[in-house]
Formats: sequence, C-alpha cells, structure tokens
Amino acid sequence: MIPLHATATDDPRRLRWVVAADHLPPHGTVRVAPGRLGALLRARVIDEIVVGPGGILITVAGTWRELGDEIREALSEALQHPGSWTVDETPFAAGTLEAAVTELLAGPVGALAASHGGSIELVSVVGHHVTVRLAGACDGCPGASATLRDALERELRRRVDDQVVVSSENDSPSPSFGKKLLSLIVR
Repeated sequence: MIPLHATATDDPRRLRWVVAADHLPPHGTVRVAPGRLGALLRARVIDEIVVGPGGILITVAGTWRELGDEIREALSEALQHPGSWTVDETPFAAGTLEAAVTELLAGPVGALAASHGGSIELVSVVGHHVTVRLAGACDGCPGASATLRDALERELRRRVDDQVVVSSENDSPSPSFGKKLLSLIVR
C-alpha cells in the first residue's frame, strides 16, 4: 500500500492527496486513471484530478463526507499502476504559484504573522521567485526569515514546485540583540 493522506484546500469540494513524489504519475490534468478511480472520473463522480509536485488534487461532484473512503481506496489502488494513467502534462504556471501564495497569506501564514503583530504582503511572482514585503512587527524581526522559509516557502514547494524561492524586499539584516539592547539603554 502506498502511503497517502488528505489535506484541505480553500475549496470544500477539493482535497490535496499528499503522496511521495516517486509514486506520482506525470504532472498535469488526468484524463484517464486506472481501475475504480478511472471509473469514478468517467462517471463524473470526480470532476477533476490534477497531479502536481505536492500531490494529487481531486475535486468531487458531491461531498467528501460521502465519497472520501471510496476515493481514498481507489486512489491507493490506481497509484500502484503509474503506467496506466493518461495525463495532459502541463508546464509550471506562475498563476498557480501566485494563487497558492495568495491563499497562504490570506490563511495560515498570514494568521501566523498577524498573531505577532505583523503582516506579509505579496509583491511579485517572477518565474519560481516570490517576493514579499514584511510589515509591522515582522519588519526587522529575527524570526521573519524562518517564517518565510519554514512556513511559506516550504508549503509553496510542497504545493506548486520544488524550485520555488521566497525572499523579502526588505531583507536587510535585523540588528543584533546587543545593538537593540544598547539602543534601549542609550535612550
């Protein structure tokens, strides 16, 4: 059995099935899948299957509560036959990356920054490079680079492409703790 687990997306009809990269079919929109998964796709029980670096996005016509167990079993079986998939391979799309950044900044990554009195704003997406602006308490925070790397960049690499790089336009080194302390004492 191939290990897989589901994660939520912003669309309640769509789940991302996280699967090890070596078990994924080619990236793109699935036209034909083997076994029961293919039958569910042909019957329009599944609206769409898209394979990407972070796993497999499956959008259903009904609800996951009704279909989840059946689709999980069918997907697990289908992954054991990677040569039986027909996929319209799609190249990396910057729009996909921008949509993922927007979703994360409006969701968990933005909430993390806000919980510390700061914010992270999208500046640009050029190819695989995402530039953000740190504001509020995030600007100059020593932990901001870890948040960008560990929360935002890692999730973008999982969802979109392993080559994604995130940087901040205000990436000036934050003053050391000693300089901060000295500035407080001098005042």
